[in-house]
Amino acid sequence: MNYIGIDLGGTRIKIGLVNKEGVADKVVIDAESDKGLETYLPLIDKGILKLMKKSKLSSLSGIGMAFPGVVNPKSKKILSTNKKYDDGPEIDLHSYYSKKWSTPFFIDNDSRMATVGEWKYGAGKDSNDLVMVTLGTGVGTGVVMEGNLLRGKHFKAGCLGGHFVVNYQGKVCTCGNIGCVEAEAATWNIDQQLREHTDFSCSVLSGIDKIDFAAVFMATEDKLAIKMQEHCLEVWSAGVISYINAYDPEVVVLGGGVLNSAAKIVPHIRKKISENVWTPWGETSLRLTKLWDNAAILGTVYSLRNNI
Repeated sequence: MNYIGIDLGGTRIKIGLVNKEGVADKVVIDAESDKGLETYLPLIDKGILKLMKKSKLSSLSGIGMAFPGVVNPKSKKILSTNKKYDDGPEIDLHSYYSKKWSTPFFIDNDSRMATVGEWKYGAGKDSNDLVMVTLGTGVGTGVVMEGNLLRGKHFKAGCLGGHFVVNYQGKVCTCGNIGCVEAEAATWNIDQQLREHTDFSCSVLSGIDKIDFAAVFMATEDKLAIKMQEHCLEVWSAGVISYINAYDPEVVVLGGGVLNSAAKIVPHIRKKISENVWTPWGETSLRLTKLWDNAAILGTVYSLRNNI
């Protein structure tokens, strides 16, 4: 049995060939999500074909897609987007993939699918009550409660943790709200926040064309970088504490590209959880992803195979 899992990230599209051993091979495509999804469909097809040819496959058992937006997995429709692949709701992906590849198709929210991956194969596989938080271009979440993947009546439940408000006087978010976790501490907004700061011209960061979190966490002697690190650590901690209070997990798994700086991020959030979370039953376990870029790929394939 050979499946394809597609993880549509804001800056990278990951396409994985999955068999009984896990992710057997992978193709990564650089992407600019503001250009829309239709632009990338031919490139995704080429990536799938490349993986099939390399493994000498003539057919597939199914294709699963993890999408950064609100998705109805029952109708296999993208319902709503937020500045990423905004033409998604207009595209009938089910018909496209079913006809082109003659195989079953599945789609759901990307953070939710990363959660399934970690739940079944990764850092949360010993628990049926967990939250996953992905820190990357945006901030996403997924929730498993008492062994059930949380979706909700309108398919928003559990996956919009990046839009929990942590600063009601804060930055305007792409979703239209104010002071969301994403608006305060996500890759899409970090560059602008720093350039608007009064101390920016004196910072070593001013010499970087496009500032990301890797640059911010590497600038260990720069005052502005340190100030931004502290701000983001507090925002992420506030978000995680809110998720624990909202969903009552035993385990919180942290993933996403920002976690390349995990040595600074994880201890801070763990300390804040210990100090500020109300869990009379015991201690919530904070863990780093075990699957990294493969989490959503494996999650979509598992969901397709097991009809969850």
